[in-house]
Formats: sequence, structure tokens, C-alpha cells
Amino acid sequence: MNQNIYTIAELTAKEGRLDDLKSVLEALAHETRKESGAIEYFFIHDENHNPNTIVSYEKWENVNEEGKHWKTKHLTHAMEQLKDILEGKPVIHRDPKII
Repeated sequence: MNQNIYTIAELTAKEGRLDDLKSVLEALAHETRKESGAIEYFFIHDENHNPNTIVSYEKWENVNEEGKHWKTKHLTHAMEQLKDILEGKPVIHRDPKII
């Protein structure tokens, strides 16, 4: 299965916790970019849309490589930290490109 898989996640910080969110995501990105299946892994912050929301964009070699990412120590650690930082659960979209 060699089709690229894309993951987009919206992460909304509790009021006053945006810097904490950025800090966790910076550490996560540093480690994730070292993973063999990671092609692109970056975040955007659209301050005009929602100043407390950061959106991640990921491109993986295939679904198996993306699946391995969810089991890494750095992601499980980040998810644990995010429990106290996020306003609700992340909204995650994960699929191959269709157009």
C-alpha cells in the first residue's frame, strides 16, 4: 500500500494556554519529522479565524507509516500533555487525497 495518507487536525487551546500548545507541538514536530514515513509535518495558526486554534497538516508515505506514528513515545507523551491544554478533543481528518 503505497498511497500517501494525509492527516489534518484542529487543536483548540483553552483560554490562556496557546503558548503551552505551541510548545508541545514544537517538540512533537521536532521528533515526528525524524520518522521514516513522514513526508511533511507542519502547523498553521490562523489568528483571524480562531486565535486559540492551531491546525496540523501531515503527509505520510502510506497508511502503515501514519499508523506507526500514533504508537510513538513522542506522540503518546504529547497527547497526554494536551489533555490539560486543549478545549475538547482534537478534530482529526485522515484519508488519501481524492482530487
